[in-house]
Amino acid sequence: MIEKLYEIHIGYVIAIGIIISATLFSFLLRYADEGNFVLVLLLGISIGIVAILITKVIAYQRYYKQFKDM
Repeated sequence: MIEKLYEIHIGYVIAIGIIISATLFSFLLRYADEGNFVLVLLLGISIGIVAILITKVIAYQRYYKQFKDM
């Protein structure tokens, strides 16, 4: 599944990542108002995972494109 993600256009990956991160962030704020520390912690970690995944996809595509053009 992750290989298919590497082949998607960078703009789509960034747009999907922004939507997912914004949704997770809104849930994070909602649970922070309720005082649920565990869910706030888990949502913060999941936002970080989404950011790392987007960074890896962009880095892989640049690396792959560099050697593909040779």
